[in-house]
Amino acid sequence: MAIFNPLVLPALEIIGGATIIGIFLSIVLHRLNRGDPTKYRVVWLKLGILIGITTILIIAGAMGTWGLLPLILFLAYFAWTELIGCISGKYGTVSMPLLVILLGTLGTLGGIWGIPYFGAVATGWVALALPMLLSRSSLPMHGLLGTAFGTLLITLPLANLLALGGSSYGAFAFLILTIMANDGFSEGFGRLFGKNQLCPQISPSKTWEGAIGGLLSSVILSYGIQFLLPGWQLWQVMVVAVGISLIGLTGDLIASAVKRAAGIKDFGRVLGITGGVLDKFDGLLFITPIFCAVVELIGK
Repeated sequence: MAIFNPLVLPALEIIGGATIIGIFLSIVLHRLNRGDPTKYRVVWLKLGILIGITTILIIAGAMGTWGLLPLILFLAYFAWTELIGCISGKYGTVSMPLLVILLGTLGTLGGIWGIPYFGAVATGWVALALPMLLSRSSLPMHGLLGTAFGTLLITLPLANLLALGGSSYGAFAFLILTIMANDGFSEGFGRLFGKNQLCPQISPSKTWEGAIGGLLSSVILSYGIQFLLPGWQLWQVMVVAVGISLIGLTGDLIASAVKRAAGIKDFGRVLGITGGVLDKFDGLLFITPIFCAVVELIGK
């Protein structure tokens, strides 16, 4: 029995091709910003981290559910830690934060048995009720709403991603490659050509040029990796790629709005210069449940 899914090799080749394009864009950006080497170093660091994250996800997914599980638990734990920290810093302490974080993390385990929605909802309800029952008192509204939001934003998507990795590696790899390409190229094109701000009151750094560049990159890439979804027609692949790009952008803007409301620049620093899990994976978290529903509807 093969340890890795055979599709992992062409998926890694796609990452290699995207890396070459990213390096080319970084060199062009350096030529345009000769007087600011700091910005150039930041671009290279972000490119390296993006490539590393994408490669790790692709390899972990190729090992199936159990190979992907440690990574999912890592992402869930730090995402919940970042969210609870964000809420606590703005509105006050959340009751029994460690319990909420652990329950939110364990809720992703439903993806192992193909029941991501049940696992996420069940642990979400427990995380809402147990602190109240243990303390025998009412809880602050911000803690209740934060727990419900975290279940929807973190636990449910990661449980779905775990289930997808176990049931259809091709669809899993397609999602990861498309959303990561959208994130990387939207930032690259934004830095190179960005002049018109998309939502200046929410995220001043995002531009129309970057958003369009990310969208076009996702669509072009989807054409090259349609072999990952052999049962799909080309128009379905293209439409889904557009949806991934647009919903990923929307998720990114919502995460930026949350950070702006909380008065923070990044949710965390676990991923170095790119911030925390919620900073880097916001688009993926928003699109995953929808993509999984589409996969079930169209077929794997």
